[in-house]
Amino acid sequence: MISKNDIQRFKTLVSSINEPVLSVYCNVNPAIPENVGRAWYDRLKNTLKSMNELNIKLKKGKSFYEELIIFLDQIRTEARTLVLFAWINEKGELAVEHFELQVDLPVVDLRSGRVEAHFGKPYLTPILYAFDEFRRVGVLHIYGNKWRFYEVFMNEVKEVTDVFAAITPNEWKEFNEYSQIIESGVLEDKMFNAKMKFKDKIKAKQQTFSHKLYVTLAQMLEKSIHEFEMDRLILMGNDWQIKLFENYLSRPLRQLIVGYATNPANPENPSAKDILDRISPIMREAEEQEEMQLINEAQGPKGVSGLQNVLEALQMGQLQVLILPWDLNVSVYRCSDGIIFATPEEAKDYDDSFEEIPLKKEIFYLAAKYATRLEFVNNVPKEKLYNELEGIAGILRW
Repeated sequence: MISKNDIQRFKTLVSSINEPVLSVYCNVNPAIPENVGRAWYDRLKNTLKSMNELNIKLKKGKSFYEELIIFLDQIRTEARTLVLFAWINEKGELAVEHFELQVDLPVVDLRSGRVEAHFGKPYLTPILYAFDEFRRVGVLHIYGNKWRFYEVFMNEVKEVTDVFAAITPNEWKEFNEYSQIIESGVLEDKMFNAKMKFKDKIKAKQQTFSHKLYVTLAQMLEKSIHEFEMDRLILMGNDWQIKLFENYLSRPLRQLIVGYATNPANPENPSAKDILDRISPIMREAEEQEEMQLINEAQGPKGVSGLQNVLEALQMGQLQVLILPWDLNVSVYRCSDGIIFATPEEAKDYDDSFEEIPLKKEIFYLAAKYATRLEFVNNVPKEKLYNELEGIAGILRW
């Protein structure tokens, strides 16, 4: 899994490169027929072979292209997208950074040939956007006295094993006895609240102990969520148990909860795939709700839509949020001073010297220049953006 440290190291590295960089985005998803038998490799190899810039010789005699093919020969991946950056370092040797991602990336159109390759200024914006905008999700799985916590980022699942490490085996044992008493009552007549009033001293002691342990567990969970900078939380397990624990969470932590998932098929030792299969619909629904909220806001008094109107508001510094379709594929016209227009007629009226460029290559820089937040929408919100807001919209600061 790509960690926060990995992302920061990559950002620091690429910002220090002064040489031209080869940027590659390639669909390698083995689940699609076009990639059976690593067919993506042949497509990528042919794309790179056609790039004359890669014929340059390196220090050891091989060309940029030849050294890169040696690197690609070693890749065996089950990912969906391969992202690669390659350049000649200060020693005259090939340097490569690559990521094998389990997600698709916005504005990277891989349908035609399923490869995007550029040489020159690094084409970093799709992956940097993904690093910044894909949510880091925490999943807490409660199954009896087995409490497990997972980090989910860009469709990868990793167990974080030290979240509850401070709880001793004896404490877990006593806590489990308490849980079994409650569960027996729940199973008997489904009246959980009626079973919470224990009469004898032993049960009362267990209740007091378990209350303290729940508080401790909630504090440990909150600490880990802050450390990993997680944006969302999903609770997984038996409904009564996760709902009971939810009551011990702080208000800010409860506000991060986006849904509840049932136990995996093998709750004693769940697979990463089973966990992802159960939480993916929850994450998609949460994402779609947020995207629909943005679309609705863009249709209100502070909204603006249509390419010409949006570009004007953006370059005047008025946009707080810019809403784009996941498959952004529109051309704009950039004048010699960097001002961008929606049509060649507008550009010509402003400056005879202009060029047609894909908006997807410029939009990240424009947004950063004017401190505008980018939001890419997909599925139902994307269709609404196309059908009701001319395919692009924004929310004004004032």
